[in-house]
Amino acid sequence: MNKKTKIILSLLAALIVILITLPVLSPVVFTASSEKGAIRHEIYKRGYPYQSYFAILQKREGDNESGNLYYVNWLDWKDETGQTPHLCYSKKPEGEYKVSCGTGP
Repeated sequence: MNKKTKIILSLLAALIVILITLPVLSPVVFTASSEKGAIRHEIYKRGYPYQSYFAILQKREGDNESGNLYYVNWLDWKDETGQTPHLCYSKKPEGEYKVSCGTGP
């Protein structure tokens, strides 16, 4: 085996290790101590560990009662309609952020 092949195999092995450990690390990386972390943790709890890393979060104007509004887009492969956009409200009532997500207001 030449040097190039060893490098390629090493990079491939590292990529496989990273892909395997991503779902395991999600609860550690995404916590309720930040708004976006709480939303990503909610996505993880719904059964989308990889999408919790790659979801697109866009902050919108929310109201004081419901919290801050985020438009969240990820690959929802479990949904029969294939709809991926969701709305999530994030509010910090007592030390940690609480998240409420759905497909509409």
